[in-house]
Amino acid sequence: MSTADRTVRVVSISKEGLEADTREQAVAAFLGRLDQAASYRPDIVCLPENTPGREAQDVPGPATEPFAAWAREHGCWLILPLIARENGALYNTALLFDRDGKLAGRYRKIHPTETELERGIRPGAPEGGVFRTDFGTIGVRICFDVNWWEDWSSLKAQGAQLVFFSSAYSANRILSALALRNRFYVVSSTRSRLCRAYDITGDELDRSGIYRPWVQTTLNLGKRLFETDYQLPRLRELAAKYGDRVEVKWFHEEDWFTLASYDPERSTEDLMREYGLTAIDEYHARCSKAQAAAPAAGA
Repeated sequence: MSTADRTVRVVSISKEGLEADTREQAVAAFLGRLDQAASYRPDIVCLPENTPGREAQDVPGPATEPFAAWAREHGCWLILPLIARENGALYNTALLFDRDGKLAGRYRKIHPTETELERGIRPGAPEGGVFRTDFGTIGVRICFDVNWWEDWSSLKAQGAQLVFFSSAYSANRILSALALRNRFYVVSSTRSRLCRAYDITGDELDRSGIYRPWVQTTLNLGKRLFETDYQLPRLRELAAKYGDRVEVKWFHEEDWFTLASYDPERSTEDLMREYGLTAIDEYHARCSKAQAAAPAAGA
C-alpha cells in the first residue's frame, strides 16, 4: 500500500530583540514569541541554546513546565535547550516534548566549549540526538557541535530527515554545507542574528528578521536529490503524468534535480520505483562499486 510523503510545519525562534535579566523574564518572553508564531499551527518548534539563561535548571522544574504546558495546549512538539542539572552533573541539554507536553527525549551537547568545560558542563554521549516523532525522524545538535561533521553524518546514518540546531549564533555557511552533504533539512534557532531553514540542497528556504523574528516553513520529508544522468526522459514522463501533484526543482549548473510528491496516494519512493529513478546517494554508491570492480590503472 502506498503512503504519501509526510509534510511538517516547522517554527524556530530567535532571541533577537528579547530582553530578559531573570529566568522568569526569559520564560515569559519566549512564551510570548511562541504565542505570536502559534497561528502557523506548527508541528514542531525549536528554541535557542540556553533559552531560560545560563544558570542550571532542574528537569522537570520551573523552567521546563511552562513550555511543556505550551506544547500540550498547542498539540505541538517542542525543543527546549537549557543547562540541565542531573545527579549533581551539568549538561548543555535540549529537551524534546511531545504533543501531550510529555518529555520524549533529551540530547546532551557532545562538544562543549572550553569555557563550558571550565564551568563544569560535561560532554554528552556521542551516540545521542536522534528521535522518532509522529511525522518523521529528527536529529538535534547544539552550537559548537557544528564543527564535528562526522557526528552530523551519524545523524543521517541513523535516519534523520530533519536536524534542529539550537545555538548562540547562526553558523550559516557550515549549516548550508552540512544540509547538502547529508541531504537532510536543517533548521536553526539562535540567540543572536538570524535563524534559518535549509533545504536538502543547502539552499535557504526561510529566515527570521526584524519583522518576523522566527522561521516558519513547511517541509516535505520525502524529497530526494538526483543526478540528471540517464534519467531525464523518465523524469519528463513522470512530470507529464503527475503534473502539480509533484514538485521538480532544477539545478542546471550541477546537473541535479529534486523530486517531491504531493500526491495523497503516492510517495516520492513510489514514483522512483514506478519510473526507475535512482537518487544521488544510491547512484554514487553504484558507481563506486563499479569503479572498484574495474581493472586498476596499469593492470
